[in-house]
Amino acid sequence: MVRTLFVFLILVPYFLVAQQVLHPVDAPGAVSFVINNFGSGVDGSFKGLKGEIRFDPTKLSESTMNVTVDPATIETGINMRNRHLRGEKYFFVDKFPTISILGTQVKSTGKPETYTMTARVTIKGVSKTIPLTFTAKPQKNGFFFEGIFTLNRRDFNVGSGSLTLSDEVTVRLKVLAQQ
Repeated sequence: MVRTLFVFLILVPYFLVAQQVLHPVDAPGAVSFVINNFGSGVDGSFKGLKGEIRFDPTKLSESTMNVTVDPATIETGINMRNRHLRGEKYFFVDKFPTISILGTQVKSTGKPETYTMTARVTIKGVSKTIPLTFTAKPQKNGFFFEGIFTLNRRDFNVGSGSLTLSDEVTVRLKVLAQQ
């Protein structure tokens, strides 16, 4: 009886958290990127993380992610470059105020706390489907998600051809999602 009560007290909070709708916390969460420019990596980040995450490691078929970030918050460490990236040629934030990721079809990779999902990324009104591998570590009242993926910026009409700026952008997600 004591053993059953102990297991119940340990597992019930975990399953209650797993069944809840979670929301990303903008800080300490991070959506960051790196792109090669003139042969060296340029780092940047976005803020304004919002959305809804339904994640249950025991019911992956019911798990989804629908999150957005605000491209007007782009930060690269150089104000003039930030303003340029907010313009029509790059993110055109006046017309496209969000970048979104809609994730479905979550599956286990077989590694502890590691999953893949089909993610639909939308930037400047252009959507592309990508595979996204991520980890999900239980936290108090939610999960901490980490993932990394690569996009071709030109697939989303972000900038044009360039001899100095790479087309490939590596995106890193670190998202704390809580009730």
